[in-house]
Amino acid sequence: YDVINEQQKKEYYASSPYNAARLILPDSPQKAASDLKDWQEKGILKQDDKESIYIYLQEFSFKGKQYLRKSFISLIELEEFGKGVLPHERTLEKPFKGRLELLDATRANFGCVFMLYDDRKKATDKLMDEQCKREPDMMFSDNSGISHKLWKISDNGFIENLKNELVKYQCVIADGHHRYRSALKFRDEHPEIAGGKYCMCGFVNSFSEGLLILPIDRFVHDVDIGREELIERISEHFEVLEIEDVKKLVEILEHTKVLIDKAKNLKNHVFGMYSCADNKSYFLKLKNRGIMNSFFPERSDAYRKLDVNILHKLIFEGIIGISQEAQSQGTYIEYSKEHSRNISACDRFQYLFFINAPLMREIFLTARAGETMPQKSTFFYPKIYSGLVINKIG
Repeated sequence: YDVINEQQKKEYYASSPYNAARLILPDSPQKAASDLKDWQEKGILKQDDKESIYIYLQEFSFKGKQYLRKSFISLIELEEFGKGVLPHERTLEKPFKGRLELLDATRANFGCVFMLYDDRKKATDKLMDEQCKREPDMMFSDNSGISHKLWKISDNGFIENLKNELVKYQCVIADGHHRYRSALKFRDEHPEIAGGKYCMCGFVNSFSEGLLILPIDRFVHDVDIGREELIERISEHFEVLEIEDVKKLVEILEHTKVLIDKAKNLKNHVFGMYSCADNKSYFLKLKNRGIMNSFFPERSDAYRKLDVNILHKLIFEGIIGISQEAQSQGTYIEYSKEHSRNISACDRFQYLFFINAPLMREIFLTARAGETMPQKSTFFYPKIYSGLVINKIG
């Protein structure tokens, strides 16, 4: 729901009176509830006659490389953060309230919380492979060229074996923090609803070769600092190299080796900066790798070495002057999930900061330390589609 822009919403609405966008991006939560009831009464949506788990494969290409991401869709019994389920990103109040209002009105999960578990031996993958030898129950390709396949599995033996494997692992939320938080709130407010104790999730093995994390770049606007002053102040902490072309800047950033020494968690901390007003591009490399120790002395080593924390704390807050409160409210900063790194919208902004995506190990290390990254730190591509399976909770 947070990827679909207004134009795409109109196109999805026009494509069918029964498109799932009408449920996840409705004109009002009450309209979504009304549509859901209407579609059930008309037989557009039909409840499965057996309890099932759904295996979900997504095949896609990115920059010439082919990926296959295996997952399965199931319910999870809700529990507070900290034991079996860990968050890795902070949540924002506006989307949390929006998801809660929709859940409260519809009593349904339309999309999955995207869960990661670290099955190094890939025992769960082997279980799923055995079930995918027949033709899928659902198969289609979307407008982005991503192939989707879904198998409905009602075999009790498979389900029990999968459950027995999953209890070994601690899950980290990759995407859907607001969905999970709103489900917790709904459960607490409606203890009388048995289905409210559960939430629909898509589970992906963190050791899957098909797991792709893309960066989320930052647009900065309406700040009272000019380019020359900004570069001068950034130069105190970063090596600054002017690049003749923004495409070249992105290429250099993406090809810079991030992890230098895995044992010591030694990293290069590099960023790209583009000045929208005068088309100036800069490659930034942190001089003092230990500077974040003074800002976050109580935090874990993994947390202090996250590029996104360096960008937000050192540049956004320390140099530009955007407070943590303003950052959490989305003031002065907008986020770009355009995986093509399109700068066409730059005329509305002052600066664009390019950032490398966090490593998978950083996500798990941060979550297990009981810490969270700033909002919009990760973009797991592609999203788990909404509407493939719906969980009616009451």
